[in-house]
Amino acid sequence: MTEKCIALVLSLLILWQAYVVRKLVGTWLFPACLFGLFWFALTFIPLVVLWSVPIEPYAIGFILLCVSAFSASFLFFDWKPAFERNAKRGDPQAVYGSRFLKRAFYVSVAASLVLIVLNSLAQGITLYDLAFNLFGSAQAYAGLRFSDQLASVSVERWSIVCAYLGAIIGGLRFSCASPKRQRLIIGLSFLPSVLIALTQSAKWHFFLSIVFFYSGVLAYRVSSGRLHLIGRGRIRSLTIYAGIVLLIATTSFLSRGLYASDRSVVIHGLTASFASYSSGHIYAFSDWFAFVIGRHSELAYSHETASHGFYTFATLFRVMGSQRVLPIGVYEDYYSYGDLLTTNVFTMFRGLILDFGFVGSVLFMSVVGVLFHGIFYTMLSSKRPVFTVVAFIFMMGYFYSSFVVSMFGSNIIYYVTFALMCIALYANKKSRSTYTAPLQSS
Repeated sequence: MTEKCIALVLSLLILWQAYVVRKLVGTWLFPACLFGLFWFALTFIPLVVLWSVPIEPYAIGFILLCVSAFSASFLFFDWKPAFERNAKRGDPQAVYGSRFLKRAFYVSVAASLVLIVLNSLAQGITLYDLAFNLFGSAQAYAGLRFSDQLASVSVERWSIVCAYLGAIIGGLRFSCASPKRQRLIIGLSFLPSVLIALTQSAKWHFFLSIVFFYSGVLAYRVSSGRLHLIGRGRIRSLTIYAGIVLLIATTSFLSRGLYASDRSVVIHGLTASFASYSSGHIYAFSDWFAFVIGRHSELAYSHETASHGFYTFATLFRVMGSQRVLPIGVYEDYYSYGDLLTTNVFTMFRGLILDFGFVGSVLFMSVVGVLFHGIFYTMLSSKRPVFTVVAFIFMMGYFYSSFVVSMFGSNIIYYVTFALMCIALYANKKSRSTYTAPLQSS
């Protein structure tokens, strides 16, 4: 399959350009490197694992262009003095191990758990169902969501906000704690999102919570001058955690009705679910991209008029009064390949092309690259960063969500979480200044 081999070479070029940046700056913990690593994994793994599924190599080439445009923006900054200033900062343990953040962490987790239960009650799911009929209640909740019949209650949105806050603060506090405390922090950080995954059959919040938690860990490492992605001696523990994540994802898939089927149906259903969720995005985007450029595609897609940025900034459009409504999952099209892949996830690159065209999409990614590299540069250069720490964490969320849709336009929940996290870190900074003032004056 010549086209698949070409696509693999283009995917490897995504990794190569990230490696070039890493050689120039000296670390993988860098926006261009992280984005490149992410999209290398999101292209290479699906291409290899699902070898028999056809691919449009021009689609991978376009992603390579966008990722390279993002990476090239790092050249606008002089990184050597920024890294030198960052290395001179003291240990951030006093900042992120403070009593204020400790209390904020517990409050966020507890609030999220309470709100999750209240949301289930508001949807007509009883406490008895949650305790003794977990799969049945999860299937009922998923049915309400996909039929767009969920009761619109604020507790549902606030439960997610609190879950994200707990994951972020947990990540920032993780490196400050003893090994025993670290296990407790991990458990509590993911407890709300795990509960959502099991009771609502919704895995997105769980995986995004993992990204937010790990982003908090990375932000702490940057603040301490230790610019490595994976800590030494962590491979074994990461393997264990990966197994736990796989178990939770499997349970969530089963809660959609597979648990009531016979063994062969369960195995086939799990295989199709894992294939669709891990790899469907790249093949769906490839099929749509092929249609747009006039090549063979499995589906015939509608020709949309210029959306003028709506797909990329949908949330801001709604705030400004736009009445346009996107369907659940953003797109109504469902790409499928046999009975192995079924998905309506077309990556954020489909929205970029619809909003700005091919050339405009590449230019947009250059602008985003300047923005995120500027944030990282300021984070390295500042003595006690607050806003840029939160922006770095949400930059990682943007990277992750890009395989689905632009985080700038997907949900106002992210804007609220960003604002509250900034307030929390500013309040933590203020509380530490107030607490240490008497000691400094004595």
